[in-house]
Amino acid sequence: MPYIIATDGRRESLRNNDTAKCAGELNFQIFSYVKNNMENGILTHVIKGYIDNFLGDKRNYQKYNDLTGALVCCRKEIKRRLGIDLKVLGEILDSYNKEIAIYENLKIKENGDVK
Repeated sequence: MPYIIATDGRRESLRNNDTAKCAGELNFQIFSYVKNNMENGILTHVIKGYIDNFLGDKRNYQKYNDLTGALVCCRKEIKRRLGIDLKVLGEILDSYNKEIAIYENLKIKENGDVK
């Protein structure tokens, strides 16, 4: 679990919907949201909002890779620390799979396939 320095205001910025700049910040943002909203229910659209902000308009391999890693690691950390298997994180990742596949297929056409 990445830890964001507590004294520079970044944690609060992420909790207030600032765009995550890296996979670690996205992981922190999602984990923090889940931890602080377990009793109120986890809203998929909030997490997808964090992700869409992170991916931005210029989506690329690195962003998709970081997204995948952040969601997988965050789910593991939630299970380890909070005792919850938050399957919705896997479902959210699945919801991006078509977009990722379209991107990958475009890059195969542009650059050629792996040989």
